[in-house]
Amino acid sequence: MTEPPINLELSSPLTLLMEEERHGDRQAEEALFLSFTTDLGFFETVVLGITQMCGARVSLVGDAAMSVIDPRAVRRAGRVYLPGQAVCDGAFHPKLMVLVGPKRATVAIGSGNVTLAGWQANAELWTVLRADQSHVPGLFGDLATWLSGLPDRVRFSVGVPDALRRVADGLAALQERAEVVHPDLRLMSSSQRPIIEQLPKGPVEELAVCAPFHDPGAVTLRRLVERMRPRQLVVSFQPGRTELDGRALADLVTELDADVRLDAEPRYRHGKLIEWVVEGRRYALTGSPNLSAAALSTSLENGGNCELGLITPIEASRMPAGAIVPPADLHSLKFSIRSRPERRAPLLLGATRTERGLHVMFTRTLRTGGYLELSAATAPPETWERAGEVSAGLTEVLVTQPTDGGSRVRLVTTVDGQVRHSNVVFAVDLPRAQARQGLTRAPAPTTQPGQLFTNERLADKFLADLNTLATSLTRPSTLPAPAAASTTTTGVEGASNLFGGGWTAYLDKCAGRLGTPLLRFALGLPSLAAEQEGTYEEVPPVPWEEQFANDVDAGLDNDDPETVTDQPATVTAPPDLRTRDAATRRRYQRWADRLTRVAPTLELPERMLVTRLLLWTAAAGAWDHDDHAWLDLLADAVGELGADTPPTEVEPQVASLAAVGLAVLRAHAPRHVSTATTVAFTRAAAVVDHLLPAAEPEYIEQYSELLQDAFGPELSPYAIQSLAAEIVQADPLTGALRTLAEQRHKVHRHGERLLHVTGAFGNARLVALQAVAAAQASSLVGAWATSSNGTWSLVMWRRPDLFTIDAGPRTLWRHYRLTGLRDPRSLTAQRSFDGVRPVSHDPLLRPFSEALAVLADLGLPPDPRPPADCSPW
Repeated sequence: MTEPPINLELSSPLTLLMEEERHGDRQAEEALFLSFTTDLGFFETVVLGITQMCGARVSLVGDAAMSVIDPRAVRRAGRVYLPGQAVCDGAFHPKLMVLVGPKRATVAIGSGNVTLAGWQANAELWTVLRADQSHVPGLFGDLATWLSGLPDRVRFSVGVPDALRRVADGLAALQERAEVVHPDLRLMSSSQRPIIEQLPKGPVEELAVCAPFHDPGAVTLRRLVERMRPRQLVVSFQPGRTELDGRALADLVTELDADVRLDAEPRYRHGKLIEWVVEGRRYALTGSPNLSAAALSTSLENGGNCELGLITPIEASRMPAGAIVPPADLHSLKFSIRSRPERRAPLLLGATRTERGLHVMFTRTLRTGGYLELSAATAPPETWERAGEVSAGLTEVLVTQPTDGGSRVRLVTTVDGQVRHSNVVFAVDLPRAQARQGLTRAPAPTTQPGQLFTNERLADKFLADLNTLATSLTRPSTLPAPAAASTTTTGVEGASNLFGGGWTAYLDKCAGRLGTPLLRFALGLPSLAAEQEGTYEEVPPVPWEEQFANDVDAGLDNDDPETVTDQPATVTAPPDLRTRDAATRRRYQRWADRLTRVAPTLELPERMLVTRLLLWTAAAGAWDHDDHAWLDLLADAVGELGADTPPTEVEPQVASLAAVGLAVLRAHAPRHVSTATTVAFTRAAAVVDHLLPAAEPEYIEQYSELLQDAFGPELSPYAIQSLAAEIVQADPLTGALRTLAEQRHKVHRHGERLLHVTGAFGNARLVALQAVAAAQASSLVGAWATSSNGTWSLVMWRRPDLFTIDAGPRTLWRHYRLTGLRDPRSLTAQRSFDGVRPVSHDPLLRPFSEALAVLADLGLPPDPRPPADCSPW
């Protein structure tokens, strides 16, 4: 890598954001900031804009008790970024910045909070790691694991766990594709065991420490010394700023003959550093842990802080320079040992808009009841209104109060006769807050579906782009269908993992590759009006602002497939290729063939787009009426829709498109004879049948719109849904009814296993055999054929036995055993029983036990007669 693996001279993570923005490609998909203390006003003023310019979704997470809020300085929280909060038994104390996309990632692990002091005024320490598509630090895998597992150990406000997982997926995706470098870096966290237990055991040649917070009695520093057993100890402190127990420190350094350095840095030294030397090599632990028991000596699960650090080999010491202080002088220094302030009022963890109202979370179970107050986003921050009552004993509550994103929320309680207010949180409009945003965006294709048929050069370019895309994609392996339907919105776990960063993040990539018009076309969403493409949503002005900055919020790069626009849709009809010359039509035939060939190498939205374009090409008349070569292409394209298990977010669209494709195949595939098209239909249906229960009428209607004129009534939404139900139910008798109707027979059903054909025909036995042949996949089926001339026949089939009962002057009973390739369908094809040896039960006038048993199983008496009541079943 050209960049150094570690940079401890970084003045502010803002430098890293500016470096990423200068690339100009807006490739960053996620920006995550973890902090102890957060200042939302500072974040919006200094950090948010440049982060959005990088193209990323923005998530800021801090300790719920430590957020600094100036309501007049915060306008975008909950609307264009996620203001997340965390709570655990100790302090939520990591300092982390991650900026990740498919091309690059930057990670900074350090000591600075997301405040003006942490990013500018203080002397902080940051370790910076960079990755690209060629090289990635091995540490990224450990960081991804830590992020994805954090929600199991820390309680977060809504939206934060998903953000952590998206970032983890982005880091893991880079590591899977690139060469792993810098294996000597080690991530340290308090998640599973104390950090001090992860440090090397001594003896070490030297141990040097610098931290703004120690604990009383220098207990943790003494434990660190006992573990590492240094031959030389150096401790650095800032007079009046470093919080430590001077007398205890003096005793320790006297015992060890250690050095104490006076740090003369004019800025507040907030960086944390533990250095040691082993066999001449120097190592540094940087990050968030102070020299306290909660930070170093206690794990998160045992009530310690949530801490994050990094061990890195370094060439030269990073300890501050300073004069040596005699131990005796430490006794006279006045150090105050501060503890985390205790709040007597309850704390809110977060508030989220839902379809049913406002969901509010508390950091702890409420000891006393109270009521929620709401300050609308457009109202002055001093204006509050009562929003709903809250009972004691709750950890979260849903109030049916319509709330805009960015509105302020707090809890009011009365303790010992005094009214107390909780902290203020901002209502989060999650779809908006978690959308990729930016003041500018890279140009994306704006091709409309119809343009591919009216502009041959554009069609060829589109195909070339798909071929290029195919070479850069790695199709995920086929997943088994889930054992049960998921109740979450994130999709089947395995399927979601196919799309690094989740389905929403994946749609962002697709929008950049295909453009919004073609992506919406593929996903079955109504087209946006032309003037809507590329527009941006402004932050609504608020009348209480003294000075309103006329900037703009970011436009959304992604379209959620679950959200159908309320704006009027513009529908483009399939073009008419029948009016074009023969050479152009052949060109589009070859174009469709190449589209289908490339489909298996594409990902899901592109495969959906290929299927839709193939349907439109056929509907447009690229092939002559009697040329059915395209049906094989369609069967292959539909089959590719079922090649992988789709995420639940898009399963209705995939299922609905598959149903439409099968309906087109069925319209050209006769049921009563086996043709190449019938085989193609059966092949495609076998691959996608598991998807069809998820098909939804609105998507079926969208996908089939304007195709009915080309393919007939079989493409009506009702007919498509009926066909899908038939395939899912796999009822041979239902299929037989349709087959016999195609053969112009009058047929109906009696019960679950009996068909009845009526009409004017001379050979009732052959007609009944045709009915049984149409339903021969059933384990047991019978069919009556009643002719208008008074004759009738009953044929019954239970593999391998076929029974016939024919009425005439005398009723005749016959039994055939069909073996090998013989079955009712083969007998129907030869229109006779020739070549089939009957099983002897002399005489033919007498019923025999095998036939009587089948009659009983069909619910018929031993002396059967055609039913007189032929009301529909």
